[in-house]
Amino acid sequence: MLLNSNNPVPDFAAIHSPEKLKQLPVSELPAYCAYLRQFILETVAASGGHLSSNLGSVEITVALHYVFSSPFDRILWDVGHQCYAHKILTGRKHELKTIRKTGGLSGFPKRSESEHDLYNTGHAGTAISQAMGEAIALRLTSQGAALPTVIPVIGDASIVTGMAFEAMNHAGYARTPMLAILNDNEMSISKNVGAISYHLTQLINTRLYKRSKRGFVNLVAKIPLIGRVINRLAKRFRMSMKSLATDHQFFGELGFRYLGPIDGHDVIRIVNVLQTLPPVEEPILLHIVTRKGYGYELAEQDPIGYHGVGVFDTSKGIEKKGSSNWGLSKFVGETLTEIGRNDQRVVVITPAMKEGSGLNPFANAFPERFFDAGIAEQHATTFAGALASAGLKPFLCIYSTFLQRGYDQLVQDIALMNLPVRLVIDRAGCVGQDGETHQGFYDIAFMAALPHIKILSARDADELVRMLGFMQKYDAGPIAVRFPKKEFAPFDLKPVLKAGRDKAYNPFSAQLLAKGRDILILSEGVFAQHALKARELLMANGISAEVMDVRSLRPLPLGDITRALRGKKLLVTLENHGLTGGLADLVSAALRDKKIKIPQLAIGYPEEVVPHGSIADIEDLYGLSPAKLADRIRRASRPKRK
Repeated sequence: MLLNSNNPVPDFAAIHSPEKLKQLPVSELPAYCAYLRQFILETVAASGGHLSSNLGSVEITVALHYVFSSPFDRILWDVGHQCYAHKILTGRKHELKTIRKTGGLSGFPKRSESEHDLYNTGHAGTAISQAMGEAIALRLTSQGAALPTVIPVIGDASIVTGMAFEAMNHAGYARTPMLAILNDNEMSISKNVGAISYHLTQLINTRLYKRSKRGFVNLVAKIPLIGRVINRLAKRFRMSMKSLATDHQFFGELGFRYLGPIDGHDVIRIVNVLQTLPPVEEPILLHIVTRKGYGYELAEQDPIGYHGVGVFDTSKGIEKKGSSNWGLSKFVGETLTEIGRNDQRVVVITPAMKEGSGLNPFANAFPERFFDAGIAEQHATTFAGALASAGLKPFLCIYSTFLQRGYDQLVQDIALMNLPVRLVIDRAGCVGQDGETHQGFYDIAFMAALPHIKILSARDADELVRMLGFMQKYDAGPIAVRFPKKEFAPFDLKPVLKAGRDKAYNPFSAQLLAKGRDILILSEGVFAQHALKARELLMANGISAEVMDVRSLRPLPLGDITRALRGKKLLVTLENHGLTGGLADLVSAALRDKKIKIPQLAIGYPEEVVPHGSIADIEDLYGLSPAKLADRIRRASRPKRK
């Protein structure tokens, strides 16, 4: 299964800058691409990271750095899942083994790492807007100097985002010069959906069809009598194909000159096209067709499974984990499938994260009630609101970081109208290796500012299943449940789900987990386990702490909290969220309104950019591991010196 390196030239190993790359003759670029792909495969297999997208973008990256001069020419990577070859070619080859690790390279482009990384990326659809900004700024500040070429690289999944269309519409109208590279691999993380994906496929197929038929048409045209008819038909055929792939159709209507499609794994062909382009004085879109996982058979066959990988043996491929635990996303998918069997009004929506959100079971069982909106969080959010308004029970399954992109719609199209949309917010809190662009530290704050919406937080899989059952029957308005990336042992879902539907279950109350005399620890979500471990450490120091799980952030179970505060000397809030606008602020404001005064220690993530790394490392860095929690509480509980 390993790539065939064909005895790569030893000098290839020394290429770690665009300048050194340019010293290669064009004829050696295919061999260098094979070397580079092998290096990425072996490095990611040994360290983990994004694989299939990076294997698919090697030739595009090499061609861009061979023809253009970064950072003078402005290469912008949309999302950034495909940036490993770019990192290697811009001086970070020997650091690639640290990718996504604590203190190592980011898995995405990052400005602080290199002058070749123009923007921190991680969300889709931004590159064309940024390219337009770059191009306009260069024009206004050039003072007659030669202008760099601005080159956004955007995938076929990202280009369907509303933001990308808005940018193309603006850039096309303003005739802003840029060379947009459309990396078309028919994939986001999940399989692409939608009319634009279909249109791109048609462009590819018609162009390929045109080439395959050319020989036949030429042959038949030589036949007497029939030949003249065939020539006329061939001319009409050529004109119809031309109309599909030039300025007169889709991209042309947005003001972009369309070129392509071309084979994205023929590096010499890409270089030739780039070198023979006229000066970029208008918006141009070059359509390049690639294949995720290219060059590694297992990744080509399963690009979704090889999107983000841990350590694995390249000769065997990804092997199933020894652990039998389920991620919380899998509990969601299985629970919603069970709910869907008994409630025909339940529908599920995801913005291009079917696999990541564990929704395959529901999609397979109820395809007519499952909706993948593509990378279109704004649309998905408003769509969910309309489904709720029309009497269905929509569950919008979305990552915390991506819900940010649908915030206006959450305000206008759900909250203000009090529509009963069920928000299932995955990857809340610290996400670990994906880092700053994916951290889920803001959802409590931005939802708590809105009218009507209720906010729950699940401390474990059992509570999450119960909450989903409760949400199924909750029709009073919008309701959200947040949960992190964490695994738990599987169990029989049916009795737990039934308990969530029971009238006796009230998730808007707090739950006492351990009694104590001196201190009250209010814990949000999965940090309950950290709080209980910290409590044990405090007991060894003679400090008695009570731990209460605040299952509901909105409304706060204020009655439960005030009763638990009686006789306590210190209130500690612990949350897997940013301190601003989260549990600490909500509790402090509520107690202030009740004129209840007590010393308070707020523990959570600070107002700063939290880096990537393992979740355990990040928690320890910010004083959120059980031992450091106990130490912070112990110091805060000491009597103040007068």
